[in-house]
Amino acid sequence: MPYPNALIQATPRNALLGRLSDALASTYSPERTQQAQQLAEFLSVPAISRTLDKLSYGEPLTTGAGGLGGTTKFNNDALEAAFAVAPMVGPTAKVFNNSALAVGRAGERLAEKVVPQIMERGGLGAEMLGAMGSNTASNVLPPAKYVGKTLEGMPDVVNVGGKLEQFGTDQRLVDIAKSYVADKGLVYSPQTKYATIDENRATRLAQAYESMANNPNDPKVKKAYNAMIEETMAQYEALRKKGYKFDFMPESGDIYGNPRNAINDIVQNKRLSIFPTEQGFGGPSAAVASEANPLLIRTGETWNGKPVTANDVFRAVHDVFGHGKHGVGFRAAGEENAFQSHARMYSPEALPAATSETRGQNSWVNFGPYGQLNRLASPIATEYAEQKTGILPAWAWREGFLK
Repeated sequence: MPYPNALIQATPRNALLGRLSDALASTYSPERTQQAQQLAEFLSVPAISRTLDKLSYGEPLTTGAGGLGGTTKFNNDALEAAFAVAPMVGPTAKVFNNSALAVGRAGERLAEKVVPQIMERGGLGAEMLGAMGSNTASNVLPPAKYVGKTLEGMPDVVNVGGKLEQFGTDQRLVDIAKSYVADKGLVYSPQTKYATIDENRATRLAQAYESMANNPNDPKVKKAYNAMIEETMAQYEALRKKGYKFDFMPESGDIYGNPRNAINDIVQNKRLSIFPTEQGFGGPSAAVASEANPLLIRTGETWNGKPVTANDVFRAVHDVFGHGKHGVGFRAAGEENAFQSHARMYSPEALPAATSETRGQNSWVNFGPYGQLNRLASPIATEYAEQKTGILPAWAWREGFLK
């Protein structure tokens, strides 16, 4: 589900990278020594200046939608800049030339092999790539020993507030999910592929949620929500037994800045802070939720000395098993994959309610009447779906579900 209190802000220009970019963009002087002249001629490769300029403003070195579900590739300027730096390390880099730019992924594979050699040899090339990387590569990558097989087709490099970070499968969470489902007497069918957005289906889901009746007293609705709440609490206990800890965001504000950092907190620290339900349960159109909503019941748990509702637990558990398990994001494609991941842990009785709370609401957010604005808005500026207690048609959880 969307992370309602996260703020994604523009990154100010990095002064050092900015000055270097501006200097390289200017023409070199004929009064320089021959050595300095040759260096200046090399550094005046336009792609290097453009790449440094982009980095100074926190722009990624990749193209594609990244965390939004698209294909992520190094952009041509970044590749050309790397190719310009590579010859400085000697014969090992002779494979780099402009023709590599014409072969797309092949050029990227060459970069992947040669860049480590540049860094190992040191010197100006290493210093330059190090400076370029310092503004784009995070030091908070998921520990390698915890990373399982990445979902097929998943873009694993994401721009997080001006830094490129890698996300993937946390095998510990996969194992917990598998064990939990087995204890319930169900068969766990783990997600292996990254789901892409079918806009036609997403639009129909948004319309179905819009039309869905808010009917918390309907016996079928009650049964589904009671099952979902019971199973969500059991999933929460399974996580707690493995050392995962949960609390509320402090009243002073969001501690993550970007919802992707919540995934980092899960993976690195086995910890998660969530936005309290009492501070927001839906968007402006649903500022006051119906007291009949079963997710508002108190669970008996307390975090930060405050009572915890069933919805608080659901937010936490869904962020862990939906988003954290495979490292998927919080935009349209990320939410679809969070549904695909978490839905596998619910029984047939609970799945209809879980679908309304995830796939239904998020389809309305991203493909409903405010979808065009919401898909690009910061979480705090997003118009969230009205909180309803109801069940969508069966196709809503069956159609497009990856086997």
